[in-house]
Amino acid sequence: MEDLQDAESPLFDLRLVESYRGQGIGVKVLRALCDLVFESMPNTLRFEGQTREDNIAMRKTFIRSGFLKEAHYRMGWPTTDGRPMASIGYSILRDDWSSGTVTRFEWDDIAV
Repeated sequence: MEDLQDAESPLFDLRLVESYRGQGIGVKVLRALCDLVFESMPNTLRFEGQTREDNIAMRKTFIRSGFLKEAHYRMGWPTTDGRPMASIGYSILRDDWSSGTVTRFEWDDIAV
């Protein structure tokens, strides 16, 4: 857990040892983290995390846990080989967590 002093929108980092991947544990852990944050931090409005564009497993874990993709930061994640990748941001809102819904928004809300 990170930025816990920012009670409105804390962050987290979730990593599973390879032998535990692919078993649905990530979704259980992420949902438990949501419960912990929203039940113990009454001022928290949203809970967010980011992952690299190539981490498909984590991206699916976010979606299966009720999170919504909110950001796509092109070339925003530095890598060891010097070729940055996109950083993808997801969040869940307190209202969505409590109601079991996902509030969508319009990506292309401005006409050019």
